[in-house]
Amino acid sequence: MTKKREDGQFKTKSDQVKRSSQDRKKTKRRRDALLIGSILVFVCVVAVLCLNVFLKVSEIRVENEAVRYTDAQIVSASGIRTEDSLLGLAKKSVCAHIEKTLPYIGKARVKIRLPDTVVISVTYTQAKLCVEDADGYVLMDLNGKVLQTGVAVPGDYIAEVTGAELKHAVPGETAEFTDDKMFTYVTGLAQAFDETGITGVTAYDFTRTSDIVVEINYNTDVKLGAIGKAVNNLQFGKEVIDRTLSQARGSTSKLVIDLTEGDRAYVRSQDDIDAASEAASIAANGESETSLSPETAPDVPSTLGDDAEENAGGAPETEAQEQTEPSTSEDSVG
Repeated sequence: MTKKREDGQFKTKSDQVKRSSQDRKKTKRRRDALLIGSILVFVCVVAVLCLNVFLKVSEIRVENEAVRYTDAQIVSASGIRTEDSLLGLAKKSVCAHIEKTLPYIGKARVKIRLPDTVVISVTYTQAKLCVEDADGYVLMDLNGKVLQTGVAVPGDYIAEVTGAELKHAVPGETAEFTDDKMFTYVTGLAQAFDETGITGVTAYDFTRTSDIVVEINYNTDVKLGAIGKAVNNLQFGKEVIDRTLSQARGSTSKLVIDLTEGDRAYVRSQDDIDAASEAASIAANGESETSLSPETAPDVPSTLGDDAEENAGGAPETEAQEQTEPSTSEDSVG
C-alpha cells in the first residue's frame, strides 16, 4: 500500500478518505448549527417586536398610603404613560425619579402585572431634622434627604441641628454639609436614637464635637461626650434616659443626664448645677467661705454598675433629688 506525505506525516490512502469524510461531516454540522442559530435569532427578534407592539401599558395603579401627594401627582412624577411599552419600562429609573420629584416619598416600587398593568407603590418618609440657613429652615429625614427648604417655623419635635452648616440643600437630594464629616455625625447619631427607641428628640448640638448635647422633650439635656463615643454612651445610658423621662416632673427646671463618663450616668437639675457652680466660683474667688446647703447640693448620681451604692451613698438627699432622681438602688443594674 502506497503512502503519501501530507502535512509532514505519512498517511495511507484509506486514512485520507476517512479524514475527508470526517471533515465533510463537521462542515455540515457547523452549517446546520449556524442555520438553526440564525432561525432562533430571527424568531427572538420577531417575538420582541411583537411584544413591543402588543404589550402596552393600558392601566397605571397607585398604592398610596398617605394623602401628601395625590395618585395623579405620583403617576406624573413616574413619567409612565399609557401606550408605553411594558418591556421598555426602566423600573429603577422610574422609582428614583419619583423619590426625587416628590421628596416626602422615601421609597417607590414599580411592578408589572401582565398583560397591561403597572402598579406603583410608595411609602413616605418624615421630617426629623432641621438646619437653619439664610432662607429659613431646611427639613431632612433621618437619612439626610432634603424634604423642604425655606420653612419659616419647623413643626414640633423636628430636632434642630446646631453647630452644623449646610453647603447644598435641594429637595429630593441628599444634604451636603460644609464639613463633610458632619453628615455622618448628624445622621449617625439621629439614627442611633431612632434605633434605641428613644423618642421626642428636639435638638442636636454639635457646636463642640468633644461635647455633644441632645435635647429631649424640650426639657431634658443628654450629654454624650465626644462624638466618637456618643453612640456607645447613648446605648449604655438608655435605661437611665427611659426611667428619667417616664417620671413625673415636680419642677420646671431642666434636667441634665450626664453620660460623658461612659460607665456612669448622673441625673441633676440645671438649677442645682448652676447653684453649685456659682457657690464654687464664690469660694474659689475667696469672697466668702461657704459649703453647699441642701438647696444647692447636686442630685445623687444615677449610676449604672455594681458599685452604684458605694458611689452614690454619701450624697445628701434633697427635695430636687426626690423629684428628678430615682433612688440609688433603682438606678443600679447588677
